[in-house]
Amino acid sequence: MKRSEKEQMVDSLNGIFTSAQVGLLVDYRGLSVSQMAKLRRGLNDSSAQIRILKNRMAKIAIRDTPFAALEESLTEPRALVYGEDPVGPAKVLAKFIKDQDKMSYISGVLVTGGEGSVLDKARMEALGNLPSKEELLVKLLFVMQGVQTKFVRTLNEIPASFVRTLAALAEKKGE
Repeated sequence: MKRSEKEQMVDSLNGIFTSAQVGLLVDYRGLSVSQMAKLRRGLNDSSAQIRILKNRMAKIAIRDTPFAALEESLTEPRALVYGEDPVGPAKVLAKFIKDQDKMSYISGVLVTGGEGSVLDKARMEALGNLPSKEELLVKLLFVMQGVQTKFVRTLNEIPASFVRTLAALAEKKGE
């Protein structure tokens, strides 16, 4: 590989490390091409991507970024799953890892406020089990709508009970 190609790859990786909100480092060895293509399609659907890392260039690109804590995990062939939405890539990856046993979690980083916090295997699995942003918004909408619905039913119950009382009195006098 020529030096200019290496510099371009380092710049590309640095762009990923500075802009992504989540990065999950995985061991991908043993996956077939079709399995990798299936994973890529699933990640593309959730606005995430996977990139096979060249460790030496990744170590150069990762310096002074929120992902710097991953540098010590770059020892063997690794792939980085990254994206803007922290839950989307984690959900796709969790489902993929559950379906087959060849891929495994190594480490991860969640970026909040420009600072990266390291995720271990348990935290990455927990992140994958969280509901998506859309699911949370729907739940919030139902909670907010439930309060208004109960209020309207309560207001409606006062005249309805009055009408039922009048109907009972009319039925009693009609006998």
